[in-house]
Amino acid sequence: MQRVASIVLATGFSLAAAFVSLAWLERPARPACHGHAARPASVSVATPAVGDGESEPSADAGAVDAATLKGLWSRHPDESGREDAPVAFYYFHDGGIGLYRYGQIGHNTTNSYRWAIGEHHGATLLVLTWNKTGAVQHLHVRLEQDGRRTLVVRGDPKNPGVAESRYVFVPPPSSLAMAPDLVEPVASLSPSAPTGGIDDRLWIDERRFKTGGMAFSLYQLRKAGIDGRGTGWHHVGDYDDWSTESLSYRQLRGDGGVDRLDLAFTLRGDRTTTPVRIDVDAAGKRSLTLARDPRDFGASHTFKDGGPSFAAFALGSPAP
Repeated sequence: MQRVASIVLATGFSLAAAFVSLAWLERPARPACHGHAARPASVSVATPAVGDGESEPSADAGAVDAATLKGLWSRHPDESGREDAPVAFYYFHDGGIGLYRYGQIGHNTTNSYRWAIGEHHGATLLVLTWNKTGAVQHLHVRLEQDGRRTLVVRGDPKNPGVAESRYVFVPPPSSLAMAPDLVEPVASLSPSAPTGGIDDRLWIDERRFKTGGMAFSLYQLRKAGIDGRGTGWHHVGDYDDWSTESLSYRQLRGDGGVDRLDLAFTLRGDRTTTPVRIDVDAAGKRSLTLARDPRDFGASHTFKDGGPSFAAFALGSPAP
């Protein structure tokens, strides 16, 4: 996750600037597979075929437009606050970019997509173009209001076998509990200048493939307390899809300062203490080496300093 917008990770983008931001979020849409092209957030969509046994939704169903759709919509709106709580949400951001996350709060997978709103016989269509595969899906959606705003998705590709899936709008600050690694209060950000420490930083390793594409491994460490303890996340993926795992850590000091890092992964229950080293090159750029990276099968792994913990891409901004 890298690019300047908020969670840092972007295809083909190098980690510059002290803010790693969901790089892919602001990148130009790449050509989709099978001849499909990404569409803007509001479009006129060609009439899709109705599947066998399906009927047309009525035109008077709750209207959905790009403005009302923006924000986080969860299939488990009342499940949060626990690392093992289920998570399944669509997040619709400005510019027709979005995320779908599923799994548990403390261990999950995120898929990125482009989205657009269209119409079919008076009913609203949500058009999703998945960044990884290029697959394009036309979904009948409507809004319902029964104390809470609910997005009803017909034939939801992320909830197969269910005729209609229901996603409840989760306003801030509740959205923070749904995606704590994506949403950080802006006030908590530290100056971008390196402090010399390990905490309050994004440490990332990006690798380009000869066959095309790029992958990353990223440790996102929140600021530690005076006892050297803190929390954070490990992310691994390819900038279109990635997985996230929560962790806690403790910086352990030797005679020359912090020389070991204790990492504990909440849901899997495994723990590793590894020697660490910070190096600074001739250009003043820092790197962190874990002698035994628990998320690289215990191999030595070096990460570049990606700047202070990011503030996500406006997940916490008020809904329209």
